[in-house]
Amino acid sequence: MIQEKRLVDEFIEFVKIGSESSNEGKFCNIIAEKLRKLGAKVFLDKSGEKIGSNGSNIIAKINGDNNLPTILLNAHLDTVTPGIDIKPIIEDGIIKSDGTTILGADDKSGIAIILEVLRVLNVEKISHPPIEIIFTLSEEIGLLGAKNLDYSLLNAKYGYSLDTHNVRKITTSAPSHNKIYIKIYGVESHAGASPEQGISAIELAGKAISRLKLGRIDEETTSNIGKIKGGTATNIVAGYVEIEGETRSHQEEKLQKETNHIVNVFKDVVQESKKIINGKSIAANIKTEVICEYKKFNLPIESLAVQRVIEAGKRIGLDILSSKGGGGSDANVFNERGIPTCIIGTGMQKVHTKKEFIKVEDLVLGAKLLLEIIKFC
Repeated sequence: MIQEKRLVDEFIEFVKIGSESSNEGKFCNIIAEKLRKLGAKVFLDKSGEKIGSNGSNIIAKINGDNNLPTILLNAHLDTVTPGIDIKPIIEDGIIKSDGTTILGADDKSGIAIILEVLRVLNVEKISHPPIEIIFTLSEEIGLLGAKNLDYSLLNAKYGYSLDTHNVRKITTSAPSHNKIYIKIYGVESHAGASPEQGISAIELAGKAISRLKLGRIDEETTSNIGKIKGGTATNIVAGYVEIEGETRSHQEEKLQKETNHIVNVFKDVVQESKKIINGKSIAANIKTEVICEYKKFNLPIESLAVQRVIEAGKRIGLDILSSKGGGGSDANVFNERGIPTCIIGTGMQKVHTKKEFIKVEDLVLGAKLLLEIIKFC
């Protein structure tokens, strides 16, 4: 059975080990060794060299009943910042940091749960399918580990990514995500002596953004302008600005429509910037780039991966609800690679902030649910 103290102690051990994105090496080696002690065959790939991390994706395999389909378990090794010198505190059944850093429950709670479940399977000699464990690098900065994984090493037929908050909900769909990069080149001039002879790239960006509908577009689609950088001095009409934005949607047509809308609004504003200065026509210029970060997935309620969770929940008294996600995770990449993968919760709350916390009871419940899923696969 799941041992609460062992699980909590190991989670505390993990969050004390810094593993911000691109600096997962130390944590990676510790986890790889723990997996070896549990009898797993462990592979460390070369993905870190490709993406600028000092760590590796961990691919671990544990033998099981070959008459059953191989199951994939996933969590990511990295955390957001500030994630160095974390000082976890347990108070009234809640684990949190001292308020100067994140906690790192995203996603070390997932790793702790997976290792605890593997330990129970091993110690209690519980029959289970073959298991493939994938602990990835740099999920937080673009799912880079999952994108650079060698999928020829995997045999999994379906899987679970432990990377969301509510243990009582299963995420069965997530949106596609486009990143939008825009560069506007204006015309510099002295802001005090001759502002009329310039075209401000920052002003054009402001005009374009004012014409956009941002935030939630509909129940399936969102858009955002998240970064603006430009200009050189207050006394110079800005000759350059960079804008970064994004669109997300559960429908590809809506994603493309919203992406095109943003790009075209910026292009229209730049086109309108033409004017005559000293008898010459001048105008701003624009460059745009759209990059697909990941593709959507949508697992039907009848699918094996989803049904296993619902059935397991019933056996331990949980009514598991299906939900749509608004963000991306390694599960997007696994689904795109042909491994139906849904996302299950670990209890993590207020992630990516210094107020991040996890209830001990939720951490334990997440482990009990995962164990029940695997026992009856």
